Amino acid sequence: MAPPLAPHGSKAAQALELDSRRRIFVYVQEHPGAHLREVQRALDLPMGMLEHHLRFLEQAELVSTRKDRYYKRYYSSAVRAGDKAVLNALRQRNPRRIVLHLMLHPGSSHKELLDCLQLGPSTLSFYLKDLLAKAVVRRERQGRRSLFWVVDHEMVARVLIAYRPSFLDAMVDRFLEVWFEASPAAGGPEAAAPQTPTDALEPKG
Repeated sequence: MAPPLAPHGSKAAQALELDSRRRIFVYVQEHPGAHLREVQRALDLPMGMLEHHLRFLEQAELVSTRKDRYYKRYYSSAVRAGDKAVLNALRQRNPRRIVLHLMLHPGSSHKELLDCLQLGPSTLSFYLKDLLAKAVVRRERQGRRSLFWVVDHEMVARVLIAYRPSFLDAMVDRFLEVWFEASPAAGGPEAAAPQTPTDALEPKG
């Protein structure tokens, strides 16, 4: 039997008395960073009802939101601010692929990212600009080249581990296998990073 979501009789427990509201909260708790239509598709609830319950949960301080370009993303209030920033960046597939590549290949150039990830130049530049704005990735110029690094490897790895089931992404699973293997032997995952090509993480077939 699952533990109670909140102490009986508390304000939070009262907010979760309705089954539909409790379902919404559990989904947000298990899929931090989900946006409105994602929640609606998963739970098959009328949009008006969903928006009403999400507002109620936010007012009850059980759920918080974070703006991400076109989306408002929802989080359990227990999720830390730093984790929300990383999750915002990782919720979309292509930014996630860029971050995973840079975790394995720190200091990659724009051209190296293009060649490996097979994205259009303008598409890659768009996502890199967004990751830079979110302070998940940093850039250094060396002559005419721009090189890119993940700002905080440990935080990104911790978020991927903590919220791994919510990604439903085989690439994340394979990345974490590489990460765990590299960490103890190399005195830190960065030391082994260049040995693993990013395309080995991509789903086959």
